[in-house]
Amino acid sequence: MSKKKNLKSQAQPSAKSSGTGPVSSPPSKTKTAIVKKNFFVEHWRPLTVISLLAIGLYIQTLSFSYVLDDTILVENNKFTTKGIAGIPEIFSTESFKGYFGDQKEMVEGGRYRPLSIATFAVEKSVTGGNKAIAHLINVLLYALTGMFLYRVLFLMFPKARSDANRSKWFFTMAFVAAIIFIVHPLHVEAVANVKGRDEILAFLGELGILYFSFKYLEKEKTKFLFYSFICYFLGILSKENVITFLAIVPITAYFFTKSNTAARIKIMLPLVAATIVYLVIRQQVLGQLFSGQEIANLMNNPFYGMSFGEKTATVFYTLLLYLKLLVYPHPLTHDYYPYHIPIMSWGDWAAILSLLLHLFLLVVALRGWKKRSTVSYGILFYMITLSIVSNLFISVGTFMNERFVYHALLGFSIVVAWLLVEKLKIKTLGMAIFAVATIGLSAKTLVRIPDWKTMETLDTSALKVSPNSARSNHFYGMLLWGKNFLPLKAREDSLNAQLKTGMDSTRAAQIRTELASLKIKKKSALDSISPYFEKALQILPSYSSANSMKAGIAGEYHKMDNDYAKLIKAFEEVNLTGTYEKFILEYLHYVNPRVNNRKDAEMLEAFYKRMISFNDIKFKGTTLPGEYRSLLKEMEERMKNM
Repeated sequence: MSKKKNLKSQAQPSAKSSGTGPVSSPPSKTKTAIVKKNFFVEHWRPLTVISLLAIGLYIQTLSFSYVLDDTILVENNKFTTKGIAGIPEIFSTESFKGYFGDQKEMVEGGRYRPLSIATFAVEKSVTGGNKAIAHLINVLLYALTGMFLYRVLFLMFPKARSDANRSKWFFTMAFVAAIIFIVHPLHVEAVANVKGRDEILAFLGELGILYFSFKYLEKEKTKFLFYSFICYFLGILSKENVITFLAIVPITAYFFTKSNTAARIKIMLPLVAATIVYLVIRQQVLGQLFSGQEIANLMNNPFYGMSFGEKTATVFYTLLLYLKLLVYPHPLTHDYYPYHIPIMSWGDWAAILSLLLHLFLLVVALRGWKKRSTVSYGILFYMITLSIVSNLFISVGTFMNERFVYHALLGFSIVVAWLLVEKLKIKTLGMAIFAVATIGLSAKTLVRIPDWKTMETLDTSALKVSPNSARSNHFYGMLLWGKNFLPLKAREDSLNAQLKTGMDSTRAAQIRTELASLKIKKKSALDSISPYFEKALQILPSYSSANSMKAGIAGEYHKMDNDYAKLIKAFEEVNLTGTYEKFILEYLHYVNPRVNNRKDAEMLEAFYKRMISFNDIKFKGTTLPGEYRSLLKEMEERMKNM
C-alpha cells in the first residue's frame, strides 16, 4: 500500500460510536462512494423528518412581530433600512452604530457581527422588510441546520452505514442527536427572534468547518481547506462564538479520525488564517480588538460592583442553571437581568455544587481522552463552546441567556444519543425514551414559541418567570403605559383641542363630562402602572430608564392633583440616585411661573436649594447646578409678590 493511500485510510471517520476510538479500517470504497454520491437521496427519510420537524415547530412564527433587539438591528437600524445600499456601512461600523448613531461600547469589547445584519439589509431591498419573510428565512435556515447537522454527525458516527442499521435509520447516533438538537426548547429564542439569525448562521458555519475538515482528512485535497476557511470566516462574521472551533476542530479530528498530528495541524491552518483576517478587520472597524474597559451600566454588565468571589460564584450558579435547563427546560424566560439571577457567594450551596459538578465533568472528559470516549467529546464540546459566553473570561452583557447555549447544546445532544443508542442494552427501551423525550421537548417548544409573538406576549411571560428582574418589571410597566395610559392621554389632548375651536354649549358640556371621566381613568391607569416601575427601582435604584418613567408619571399625577409635595418627593428621589433626567428640569421650568400658592413656592424653593447643594458635589463642572440656581432665582423673584 502506498504511503498516500495509507494516510487516507487513517483519516477515515470512526465507525464506532460507543466511545472506544476509531476503527482500524474504513468502510469499503464502494459503499463510501455510493454514500457520498447519493447521500441526500439515500438518506431522504431522516433528512425529511428532521427538516419537517423544524419547520412544523416554528412555522407559526411567520405571523410574529419584531421584538427586543430586532428594533436595533432590523426595524430601526439606519443601515438596514437603506437596503443593499447600507451594506458597506454595516461591514465598516460597529454593530450597534446603525441604531445609536455613533459607536457605543454598550457591552464589553463592543460587537462586530455584520453578516446577519447584512442579510436584513438584503431583505429590506428585496421584500421591503416583510416580517413574515424574515421569520420564514430563520425557519428555513434552522431546518437546513438540522439537515447539515445530520450530515456531519453521520461522518462522526458512520455506524449507520452498515446494512444492519440502514433499516433502523430512526435510531442511529446521527439521527437521535440531530432530533434532540432541533426540538430542544432552548433554541426558541434563536429561531423565533429574527435577531437570533446570528446564532443560526454562525452554527451553520461551524458545521461547514467540520464537514470540510473531514473531507480534507479523507481526500487530502486543498480545496477543502479553502472551503473550511470560507465557512469559518462567514461564521465568525455572524458571531464571535466560532472562534471556539480553533479548539473544537482538532479535538474532533482526534476523537473521530485516525489522522496524525501533521494532518490535524493542516486543517487548523485555514482557521487560524481566517481568525487573523477577522481580528485585523475588527481592529480597523472598532479601533481596537478589545478595550478591556469595564461597563458601569448594570443592564449591560450585571457583575459591575461585585467582588471577584461574588462574580465567580454567580457565574457558576448560572452554569448550574444551564445544565438544569438542558435536562429540564422549565421555566424559560428571555429576562435573566438583575436580579432574576441573585448575587451569589461561595457560601451558597448551589455555587459549590456547580463547581464540583463541572470539575467532575471535566475529570470524566479527561479520563476518556485516551479512549476517545464519545461522552468525553460531548462534555468537551459543551464546555469549550459555552466558555466564550459563560462570563468567566469576558462579560457578555447579562447573567445568562437561553440562546447562549445554542452551540453548546450539540455536545449535550451527542451524549444523550450515545446513552440511548449505544449504552442502553435494551434497544426498545432506548427507542421508547427517545420517543418520549422528543414528544416532551417538542411540546415544550410549541408552548414556548408563542411567547415571542409580540413584545406584549414576551413581556407578560417574562414577568411571570422573572418577577425579581428590574428589566422585566420596567418593560411590563412600559407595556401598560403604552397600552392603557397613552391612548387616554391622546383622547384628552384631542378633546381639549376641540374645546378651543368653539362649539355649542351642549357639545362643550359633553366634552367636559368626558374629560372628567378621562381624568379618573388616567389616575386609575397610573395607579396600576406605577408599582412596576417602583418594583424595578426597588430592585435596582440606579436603573435610569425606570427613573425616567417615575419622573414622567409624577408629572402626570401633578397635572391632575397639583400636589407639589408628592411631585417634589418623586423628583428628589430620582435625582438622588445620580440619574440626570432632562424631563425633570423641563417640567420644573414649566411649573415655576405657574405657582401662585406661597406654600407650594416655599416647597419648591427648599427643593431647589437641596438640589444645588447635591449637584455641586455630584455634577460639579456641569450645567446642572446652574439650572437649579436659575430656577431658584426665578422662584425667589416671584415669591416677593406672593
